[in-house]
Amino acid sequence: MRNRRMTLALAIIMAAVLSVACGRSEYSARAVNEETDRCAQCNMAVADDAHATQIVMKDGRTLMFDDIGCMYAWLAEHGDGDVGASFVRDYHGLQWVKTEKAYYVYDASFKTPMAYGVLSFADKSDAEAFITEQGKGMLMTADDLPNHSWEVNRDMGQAHGEGAHDHDGVHDDAGHGDADRHEDGAHGRDADHGDDDARDAGAHGNHEGGAGA
Repeated sequence: MRNRRMTLALAIIMAAVLSVACGRSEYSARAVNEETDRCAQCNMAVADDAHATQIVMKDGRTLMFDDIGCMYAWLAEHGDGDVGASFVRDYHGLQWVKTEKAYYVYDASFKTPMAYGVLSFADKSDAEAFITEQGKGMLMTADDLPNHSWEVNRDMGQAHGEGAHDHDGVHDDAGHGDADRHEDGAHGRDADHGDDDARDAGAHGNHEGGAGA
């Protein structure tokens, strides 16, 4: 009887220990703070959008990324030994999803902050529907991501402000960077020069008129 009680007590203790251990292994995503969060890989500001990802370290630290490509670039450099969990966001609903449970769609022409072209979805059906809607895209799972090429679309980066950021590292709302604003500014300056030329021409005409009189 005594041995049976001891066995039962040990079983209860082991169950409690396992429960605590499992509790410690539960990691959760945190909200994006656009005022302070910067990408741990490229140091750009992290927007509270569908492209944000994060890694929760075993020591409790959270690393934020503005593009899933940046997260995998960081993992390639530092490894995942100290990583507790990683999270991506559903493209439509923006809810956080564990990286290994999400589905992904890739095409080089898809606009993402750093031009990696990978989008994440909580449901496979949503990812497939997006491919059908866009008429392009390759479906991937988390198992495919470590072997993905993670190439930056340089043309996309140049066309959209090197990853759809402005010079302050803030995401442009229209998905474009300073390239468009610089172009608009250039047109504005050209217009200003045109006005200056017109004023100069008028002034020159008045001067000649006065000389002729």
